[in-house]
Amino acid sequence: MTILSRLQSLEQEGRPIRVAVIGAGQMGSGLVRQVAGLPGMRVAAVGDIVVDRAVAAAAAAGIRAEPAGASADVSRIVGEGRAALSNHAGWIVDAPAVDAILDATGDPDAGARLALAAIGRRKPFITMNIEADVTVGPLLAWMARAAGTIYTVAAGDEPSVLCEMVDFARAIGLEIVCAGKGKNNRLDRAATMKTVEAEAILRGMSPRMLAAFVDGTKTMAEMASLANATGLQPDQRGMHGPRANLADLLTVFVPHGDGGILRRRGAVEYAVGDVAPGVFVVVTSSSESVRRDLAYLKAGAGPYYLLYRPYHLASLEAPISVARAALFGESTMSAIGAPVAECLAAAKRHLRVGEVLDGIGGETVYGLIDTAAGAAAAGAVPLGVTHGARVQRDVPAGAVLSDADLALDERLTVVGLRRLQDAMTRRGTLPSITPSALVPAGAVRA
Repeated sequence: MTILSRLQSLEQEGRPIRVAVIGAGQMGSGLVRQVAGLPGMRVAAVGDIVVDRAVAAAAAAGIRAEPAGASADVSRIVGEGRAALSNHAGWIVDAPAVDAILDATGDPDAGARLALAAIGRRKPFITMNIEADVTVGPLLAWMARAAGTIYTVAAGDEPSVLCEMVDFARAIGLEIVCAGKGKNNRLDRAATMKTVEAEAILRGMSPRMLAAFVDGTKTMAEMASLANATGLQPDQRGMHGPRANLADLLTVFVPHGDGGILRRRGAVEYAVGDVAPGVFVVVTSSSESVRRDLAYLKAGAGPYYLLYRPYHLASLEAPISVARAALFGESTMSAIGAPVAECLAAAKRHLRVGEVLDGIGGETVYGLIDTAAGAAAAGAVPLGVTHGARVQRDVPAGAVLSDADLALDERLTVVGLRRLQDAMTRRGTLPSITPSALVPAGAVRA
């Protein structure tokens, strides 16, 4: 039975998947509208730290809604056929009337807290919060599997689309040479909310979110999360990120020995050019007959071949992951073990002793991908734990921040989880495993 037919059956039976969307900004509001328009799903709750945003998101989707003052209120409101609105995400996650949680906060600490709560309640947790996933996703995925529930990055963003393409290619026996995305925005490592404010207003975006796109952080975090879900690795710190159009992919994203930029096969990368908003996978095969078939099917002249998807639909696709998790107990994308890549924090400008970092998309730091081994050797600090950290010594612009440079805010859940993840990785109790070794958790909804 297909996802659509299962959802249609739930709709006819009056048993929709009751979904809570946490975070009602641009992405979250889009998720609310999308879930509200699909069969077999219902927006049970909308949460945001600014409750007026939750109210506006529900209104824009044409949903009848009511503010909730406690967990019991959430279940009562949902039972009466309305959506519960709250600035207290814990009440929403706790409510028995909520079946699945969709995280659209974009905040590493909020995402970590939400995921922990959802896993504790054995509820599928579907996230568009790549900032949290790249920081503690390996641990959260491990915890969810141990609890018999689902933690997954949502379908629709470049890393999850690429993860499915990589899995498809491997399933038919192809070797992955490179998996990459087109960068949607210009690259300016010094971008801040102030420098992109005018553009953000024109595009209807949060200036902080746009700054994280422009300074490269989003691309670095996305590809590090993809690496952790597939075992692919960055070829170098920060990746190469060449200017390359669609027609160039099979000559650029191949090994040095064949005229390309890669020092090894099995890389994650990005291109600046007309590839965006698409994603691509460069593949090869040791089989002469397979190579001949790929050439016949116009995937390339060989020995490298291109799989290309010219779009990703972001929040429009995310409900697919809700359905896969709730109906079939399947993850769209999650880390397969200990991290193989990290998104490190680099100084956006000269940082001075005593300064407090303002986090992703702010004025102080941006993200850089590196291998997990390279990050560990440098004592580098993951970007996702830096919000609120105090600078311990001067750091020049462009330098990667180390443990000695910062005093982290130990009150943050994401900091505690990251310390646990690091300890488990060192002990080998968060081992790297192959995708074939993963046994999907049982479906959480009949």
